[in-house]
Amino acid sequence: MSTSYQIRHVSFDAKKGLLTDSCQQHHLSYTESRLLTLLLERQNKIVSKEELKNFAWEHTVVTDSSLTKSIAKIRQSLSTYFPNDEIIATVPRVGYRLDLEDTSISENKLEHEDETSIVLPNENNVGYQAQILSLKKLIFIIKQGLLVLSIALLAYSGFNLFRKLPNDYRNYLNNDYSATDITENAFTHKIIKPKNITIPENIKEILAEKKCNCIFMIDKRDRHYSISYFNEDTKLGESYILD
Repeated sequence: MSTSYQIRHVSFDAKKGLLTDSCQQHHLSYTESRLLTLLLERQNKIVSKEELKNFAWEHTVVTDSSLTKSIAKIRQSLSTYFPNDEIIATVPRVGYRLDLEDTSISENKLEHEDETSIVLPNENNVGYQAQILSLKKLIFIIKQGLLVLSIALLAYSGFNLFRKLPNDYRNYLNNDYSATDITENAFTHKIIKPKNITIPENIKEILAEKKCNCIFMIDKRDRHYSISYFNEDTKLGESYILD
């Protein structure tokens, strides 16, 4: 895919996640930049929700709610440049489409350009600033990788715990955790979570979809929720990481 796009009078650098014109600039997050890139590559065509989620979050399982929030943030950034245009159209129950006829795409890559450097214009000591920003970005990527790994290990440990969890499991919980039994549609869910977190509505909807007598373990690290569940009837389960 290309690295630079021209949306009318606005330049979009997909590698840096930067929208700019002659007056202002907006930074997009990594996932927002990936979403906008795919929509630009498929401009005037419908891109399904699954395609967008797989492209932006890659190997992470996310809900439609996370996609909706990211699209809303992209629209908000674009609205500062195009206040009278709805550039990203919603196709109900299918996906999204970027409606723009005069978008140009260019390979704007320097021969010796550092893939992880972010160079800010009109700054003194530009080379030094680029090295510092490149190092910060590398550290951020490493931290994010370690965070996802730790959540995955936590979810896997919780899943294995379910296999040997006794019926009186409440007696074995740390004081920082709580356990709740919820009966819905003739099924009983045992939910274990830290006392200091509140389960968002979108995660409650996911739990309600599970038609089983299940044990759920929910934890949170930064913006990420790790969810492991174990079906007591089938002795099977899964683990998820959600934004």
